[in-house]
Amino acid sequence: MKITKIRTAESRSAEIKGSTVQDYCLYLFRSPVIFTIGGTDRIFSNGAAILYKDGISRCFRGTGIRGLKYDLVQFRPSSADKQYIADLEIPLNTPVEVYDDYSIAEAIKNLDMNCRTVCRRKTELCELYLRIILISLEEAVCGIELAEKDVPRYPQLKEIRREMYDDPVENLSVDKLCRRLAVSRTYFHRIYMAAFGVTFRQDAIKSRLSYACRLLLETELSVGMIAEKCGYESESYFMRQFRQHMGCTPSEYRRKQL
Repeated sequence: MKITKIRTAESRSAEIKGSTVQDYCLYLFRSPVIFTIGGTDRIFSNGAAILYKDGISRCFRGTGIRGLKYDLVQFRPSSADKQYIADLEIPLNTPVEVYDDYSIAEAIKNLDMNCRTVCRRKTELCELYLRIILISLEEAVCGIELAEKDVPRYPQLKEIRREMYDDPVENLSVDKLCRRLAVSRTYFHRIYMAAFGVTFRQDAIKSRLSYACRLLLETELSVGMIAEKCGYESESYFMRQFRQHMGCTPSEYRRKQL
């Protein structure tokens, strides 16, 4: 599978319309989206995704003044790759709601980072990352019904998680979130863990460190400035937490990746 384009956190105010080229296109929508299919509009208020085959007509847009925010992976599959995709439980050319869309978003970010680095097995790694994305998408599609059935207030929890990853620097107060959901702190932590398999605090740390990794690769900012931009008051605490979760210092991470 040859990667031809990657876009993360792309924003678009205008409608996206027209046929895909000779590539497959995977869109992961991070905001509400309206699809026009056969003259009928279908609205997805929570996380959604769609995998287009080549030469398929597209027509979708954001809702209201918010526009559209999405990740995009465009790739050219071989015949064997097409068979691999066909074996997955992912409906082609059909929008689907997804469970835990951030596992897919993180995989796309990792693919994007790998494409920016220089290594001997870059092509092989890109293909592996893409397969991880497709498998994560299959799991997300299959898991949505289970999550909505078994986890109370799942749509609200998913919206909270989206807000946290979209703006990792904002300090989301657990007390305010509990009032928003009208639940106790203990119950909030329990249903958050049930929904996403991690605690709220672990997720908050992950969102900040993911943002830090992007700043390390995409900017020349100092470690101290990155720590500040990621909401850390202490550079030493940021470096300690980064090493604990990433297995190296921020400077080592930047050097290894670049």
